[in-house]
Amino acid sequence: MPSTTKIDRRAAIQTLLQGGLALSLMPGFAETAWSAIANAGGRPATRALNPDQTQVIALIADTILPRSDTPGAIDVGVPRWIDLVLAEYFPQERRAAFLADLRAIDQLAVSTCGASLIGLKHDDLVKVMNGLDAATGSKELAPAQRGYVKLKELVIYGYFTSKPVQQDLLKVVIVPGRFDADVRIPTSPA
Repeated sequence: MPSTTKIDRRAAIQTLLQGGLALSLMPGFAETAWSAIANAGGRPATRALNPDQTQVIALIADTILPRSDTPGAIDVGVPRWIDLVLAEYFPQERRAAFLADLRAIDQLAVSTCGASLIGLKHDDLVKVMNGLDAATGSKELAPAQRGYVKLKELVIYGYFTSKPVQQDLLKVVIVPGRFDADVRIPTSPA
């Protein structure tokens, strides 16, 4: 006889809200964020991140989704997208918690490899991230692990919702078919 599992809806919603997954439930959120970046043109100043935080996010994003025969996270602009998401979609408390967890990732790098993420060689950066990845399965996450999980969710979500990835890699047709404004509709013979 199969066993039943009780799911507490409040706990499930809280889990979604703690992770970046809640963002995916907001209709049109990713498209709106990407459109704002496209409309800004050029390289606008960061809004929620300082230059060091932007560089840390770029390093981690590039390690998670590096350039290969396809564009990487940096190529499609994921760090700028994350900055906009933090500024526009994260409440102040959540943004502050995310940035504190980002600092914890950097402090972990200092304690394990002797340098901040910005100063690490690629192999040491991968070592730190592999350690974070391996430990993220536990129920109680340390701040660095929690920050890494949230950042990884944002990197992956931002990457796969970007226009270059949607159109060129995934071949998603945003509006299927084509629009013809003046088309004769054949009538049946009477």
